[in-house]
Amino acid sequence: MVANFGKGGINLTKNINTPAFIIDEKILRHDTEHLRKIADEASCRLLYSLKACSLYPVLDVLSEYVDGFGCSSLYELKLVDQIAKLGQSIHLVSPLISEDTILPFGDSLGYVTMNSLSQWSRLQNKISSLTQVGIRINPQLSFLNDPRYDPCRPDSKLGVPLDKLAKLVEADYDLLEGISGLHFHTNCDEKDFSGLLATVRHIKDMIPRFLNQINWVNMGGGYLFNEAENFSSFFKAVEIFRDEFGLNVFIEPGAGIVRRAGIIEAKVHDLFESDETIIAVLDTSVNHMSEVFEFQFEPDVLGYIEGGIHTYMLAGCTCLAGDVFGEYSFDMPLDIGSKVTFRNMGAYTMSKAHRFNGIGLPTIYTRKSDGTVQLIKEDTYDEFARTSGVNNRELV
Repeated sequence: MVANFGKGGINLTKNINTPAFIIDEKILRHDTEHLRKIADEASCRLLYSLKACSLYPVLDVLSEYVDGFGCSSLYELKLVDQIAKLGQSIHLVSPLISEDTILPFGDSLGYVTMNSLSQWSRLQNKISSLTQVGIRINPQLSFLNDPRYDPCRPDSKLGVPLDKLAKLVEADYDLLEGISGLHFHTNCDEKDFSGLLATVRHIKDMIPRFLNQINWVNMGGGYLFNEAENFSSFFKAVEIFRDEFGLNVFIEPGAGIVRRAGIIEAKVHDLFESDETIIAVLDTSVNHMSEVFEFQFEPDVLGYIEGGIHTYMLAGCTCLAGDVFGEYSFDMPLDIGSKVTFRNMGAYTMSKAHRFNGIGLPTIYTRKSDGTVQLIKEDTYDEFARTSGVNNRELV
């Protein structure tokens, strides 16, 4: 199979080492420019959430378009600190924030969102006076059937329950003194913004006094702007916060920016019949696409045709019985050495990839806007050995 990607195709050279993770810069720019226009039309600020993909070449491109970056750990903060341009804000939100996370950045940390009132109580005196502090809430309004993805699930660890914050606002507002913003993130891979609008209206009804006291709100991510068709509910949601309460509004997409821009390119290394199914063993694995195994995500394979005459069970190369991608049919048969391309892999692949069975991570490439393919990083035995505790002298 020839690797094609997007309009015009990617036409990779034979020098690509598989498994390969390839970021298409042209698609990345196209999708980010699209989202930039939507944010500008809504008069809100566009952040990028690193958890979707924190590869340096991706951040380098996005730094030309976004107003800032959303981070959830010390390492993400350090990476963004190297790449953020003048005027771009750095935001931190995490269930675990310690002094060791905050103190190294001092005044350069623009926004910190507390995940709980307990976290706020412990850290409020450790944060720079120049850093704006927000509180994350759980609006207690679910739109997801899978509790593994649902930040609004019962007993959620993500944010202060909205009803609890509402009671605190009325009973003892002094405990919230110093908090200038609000953060919520309530959906996942959604193309319809009606849930966002319903959430904003719910928050407005529950804590109007609090909204009148703060100056910014971060509506999080979880929405696929580049696949949506109707943005009226999104614009209305921003309008409520912006016009009725005078708030600066941030959006923080991750997958909504990078998903379409990435592929994983693999090669067939074995073909054999098992019962009545032909197994095609690839040199990639669910190690490299962990959501396939964890959340039964069905990957999009280039050339797949429903009812095609050649059907295979595409399988990963580890000894895990469940290391399979699913059954796919094609018009052309696969052979040993055939290429198989997984599309829409830009989000949550390399950020979650691991080396179970000692299988190396994909080699990372970018396809530049001019069509050239550039090697970024190749996994090595030395890196695997270091993670196993081998020191530099023992590697010599």
